[in-house]
Amino acid sequence: MLKRKFRLHKKSGFQAIFKNGENHSVKHAAIYILKGPKKFGFIASKKIGNSVQRNRARRLMREVIRLHLTEIRDDIQIIFIARVKIRGVSYFEVERSIMNMLKRANALTKSDN
Repeated sequence: MLKRKFRLHKKSGFQAIFKNGENHSVKHAAIYILKGPKKFGFIASKKIGNSVQRNRARRLMREVIRLHLTEIRDDIQIIFIARVKIRGVSYFEVERSIMNMLKRANALTKSDN
């Protein structure tokens, strides 16, 4: 589980990132990135499916971040948005997709690029 100090909680935090952040997307997810303390938010809309599928999509994205937390820069806030194609996909495909997107977005530490 991703530690509480790394999670975005307030609606105002999400709105600020959506308004001022830059966005990137791949097949399974999209992200919005903004400078700030290291925090993450995860969204899966009803387009993804029922609650079981939405929760699985958020869990997959959270697990990728939890395992690669040390590789992500400390000065960014990121919102992950699940896309419809994340349904039924294995963890490894989601991991590869998200890590490629983070690399393209320059969100990883310099030693990993």
